[in-house]
Amino acid sequence: MGLFAAALFSPPEAQAHHVAVIASQNALPPRGAALGLLVAGRGKTVGPEQALAALDLEQLDLCTGPRCPIRIFVMLPAAEHHNVRRYEIGILGDGYHGLLVSDRTKIPGLVSIYDVAPTVRALDRGEKPPVTSRADSDVAGTLRRLDRRLAEAHDSRGAASYVVFGLGAVFALLALAVRSPFLGRTALLVAPTALAGALALSALEVARPRLVGLSLLAIVGLAAPALSALTRHRLALAAVLLSIFAVYAFVFAISPETSSLAALGPHPDGGVRFYGMSNQVETLLLVPGVLGATLLGPALLLPLALVVLVVVGASRLGADGGGVLVFATGYLFLWLRLRGVALTARTLGIAGAVVVVRGLLLVGLDAALGGSSHVTRVVGDGPLALTGELAHRWRVSLDGFVSSWHATLIITASLAVLAWIALRRPRFSTVDAALVAVAVSLLVNDSPRDVAAYGALSCAALRIWKDVRRG
Repeated sequence: MGLFAAALFSPPEAQAHHVAVIASQNALPPRGAALGLLVAGRGKTVGPEQALAALDLEQLDLCTGPRCPIRIFVMLPAAEHHNVRRYEIGILGDGYHGLLVSDRTKIPGLVSIYDVAPTVRALDRGEKPPVTSRADSDVAGTLRRLDRRLAEAHDSRGAASYVVFGLGAVFALLALAVRSPFLGRTALLVAPTALAGALALSALEVARPRLVGLSLLAIVGLAAPALSALTRHRLALAAVLLSIFAVYAFVFAISPETSSLAALGPHPDGGVRFYGMSNQVETLLLVPGVLGATLLGPALLLPLALVVLVVVGASRLGADGGGVLVFATGYLFLWLRLRGVALTARTLGIAGAVVVVRGLLLVGLDAALGGSSHVTRVVGDGPLALTGELAHRWRVSLDGFVSSWHATLIITASLAVLAWIALRRPRFSTVDAALVAVAVSLLVNDSPRDVAAYGALSCAALRIWKDVRRG
């Protein structure tokens, strides 16, 4: 983890119109510039037109003379391609040196192209910019290692997903076949052990895809049954299920790049989410969060829900606005079921309003305490920005559904499994709460494949465990 250690350096004050941006396919940063790797866009593909639009140079008051005090060099893609390649970016002047550090990515050395315009404006105003720099004795080596880690994290995701789905399905189906509560608990523990294992491997810088896949297979294959044997008592099971939230809180607070570069986590190479809680992780944590709260009892439900919402949504931790709504809905629905409240249209309408209001209050409190993330910025921009963000997510979700035949097949099959679980009798409050949370996640998030597939796996494991416990 030495790659990420050191203190940040902020450049001194600059004056308006003193920043130049040199952006082209050949804009190599000169000797002496602070250097970083640039993610040139958002989404699966990126090209020169998208990159130029992201820079938004026409809206900036740039220095155009031969002696600009600060110069930003941005290399652009030559043609459209899959968004897995990083480009060089450098800043020269006014104290910039060594390695570039971005508040947006929270990965030292990695810069988003959407950082450039805010950095220019901040430097013009004499404010601290979102991109600063820090000393580094071997910048080239640091960036080579970072680029390799990003590539390996991208290539490891498939293997990690196969481990989670494969072991989760095997343990759940075996539990159903032999009516074994032990195997049912093992299936429930696959997700938290896989998430913890992925974080551990990332912290140890175990990153080669084949090694990550085999290591996760061994970790989950051994740890999930071992923990299942130790968690026959409900409080022990609750403690193990909920401990993963404490692990994530620690990682987010101390070393967010550990999560960012894990095989299960954000996809920083895609330029959409660089840190915090991804939709994939959020969905895998739903059942541990809901079931753990149920096992602790109604008296602890509300305080536990508040702690989980902070871990999921706080800007300095998970920074997942959609996750706040998802978990808040799940916990509120669970509370209503446990209290025996009749689920009339009026009750559900009030509950929905409560979830939205509490979500906005949490985001507002986060911003008031100095938190800053995409969530706080969108909410701060008002209802129109919030509506536009939601519409954008729906468009992305639809694109994801029709992006390929196998994506359509996986999502459709997963939705069928969720519907089958929802129609089964008898009903269980925990299963219903998880299903409602998954439904909300499909509405407010933009990764339908992850949400539907991992949601179906998790809810099926929970339902099977409930069934086999009844005998």
